[in-house]
Amino acid sequence: MNRMMAIGFGAAAFCALAGSSFAADPAPAAPGTQASVAPAPAAPVADLPMVPPAKPGVFTATKKGATGYHLVVAGHKFTSRDDIEKYLAWRAADLTLSDKGTWFTFTQIRTKADTVPVPKRDPGAPRHSFQMANFQPVWRYKVKGADWKSWSPYSGAAFFADGIKAEDITDFEASADVVVRKGVMDDADPLGYEAGAVSDLLINQVSPPV
Repeated sequence: MNRMMAIGFGAAAFCALAGSSFAADPAPAAPGTQASVAPAPAAPVADLPMVPPAKPGVFTATKKGATGYHLVVAGHKFTSRDDIEKYLAWRAADLTLSDKGTWFTFTQIRTKADTVPVPKRDPGAPRHSFQMANFQPVWRYKVKGADWKSWSPYSGAAFFADGIKAEDITDFEASADVVVRKGVMDDADPLGYEAGAVSDLLINQVSPPV
């Protein structure tokens, strides 16, 4: 009698466990319907470039001699001098690296009327020459109802956009002449910039103008 009762209790326990297992499984779809399926995980998105690509006409690089370039950044929506000049410096570094160079020199385009002193060689300058203040492009610009005008950082005159509303500037160009160089950088050159270091410095700070 006791043995029969033990068998009965064992069977009941097995049925209870089986019932809970069946309840955990999804119910079969009704005839004529399609069972819902969990969506597949989205495919990984390709890494986007850290600096957005420039639209046509925003950046141009014209070869000058064997290793020189004339660089121009142009746009219609003026943001700030710092934004645009940093973007031009980053393009100079990126171009140098693309040309298998290690550093580049910035060439100041001066006239006899310029009054700002020429920077002197400095053996104690910071390593990699993070002297961005010496990277000074020249500018052309237009304001509403006027023709193109020029501004040089070596003239001693205030920056052209000082005192002008940004929305009144309809067109602008910032240009720089650079020479791509290879080998060990001349750290004493106040107009020398190590391309990789400049790129690392600016890559998270710049976007092309529009």
